[in-house]
Amino acid sequence: MTGAPAAPVALSRSRGVLHALLDAPGRRNAVTPDLLDALHAAVDTAEADPGCRVLVLSARGEHFCAGTDLTAPVPEPAAGPAAGPAAGPAAELPYWTLLDRLTRTPVVTVALVEGRATAGGVGLAAACDLVLAGPGARFRLTEALVGLVPAMALPFVARRTGEQRAFTATLLAEDLDAPAAVAAGLADLHAGEPAQALRRTLVALSRVDRSTAGALKTYRSRLFPRDARLGQDAGRVFLDRLTDPAVQPLLDRIPTPERAV
Repeated sequence: MTGAPAAPVALSRSRGVLHALLDAPGRRNAVTPDLLDALHAAVDTAEADPGCRVLVLSARGEHFCAGTDLTAPVPEPAAGPAAGPAAGPAAELPYWTLLDRLTRTPVVTVALVEGRATAGGVGLAAACDLVLAGPGARFRLTEALVGLVPAMALPFVARRTGEQRAFTATLLAEDLDAPAAVAAGLADLHAGEPAQALRRTLVALSRVDRSTAGALKTYRSRLFPRDARLGQDAGRVFLDRLTDPAVQPLLDRIPTPERAV
């Protein structure tokens, strides 16, 4: 008799901080429906606690996040209120809604990346307000190597790096170490001692109350707005490539245990 599967995200609390540890190292912390549900629930928990000011995402194992699990069924778009009956599916996928939510929640979001962030894992980190990169951190957008387009991650990467830098990193599938990620704007701090760097960051953030941080994030979104339909467009582009018969031979080159982008 076996027990229930382990939760893909483990939550813990410290003063004013909710820590969400991606805890599926055997799957390289790949993006699965369960992981997305757990991360959405973590944001819910942080937002519901008025004393919580910061949500920290980190990961157990050598991989921060390996991107979308391609062994899972093709994700279904969720119908959104903006989609009318003739609009077709409102292809705003759960991965997009999570990244968008990380940018908009009044809680400050921090990604502590100590291993590999690959493909969609880069987008997960980039959507956070602050990215701290440890000495073992690597960032690589690999989608183009297998015929895909990082349509949902790219807007969040580009808002950090700029349009051309994000395009180049995608087209060349650049493998960026922590100093290179900081130089590109993808990470904010390269730290030899990530735990100490996180503590210093949390001390600095403790000086800013939640309502002020939320107001700053809201103003930033107004100052640099995204097209309201970008999430739907990004989902369509991703699904169109994923289901294109011409792309399948490229995807088939990925060994089954590593089928995540």
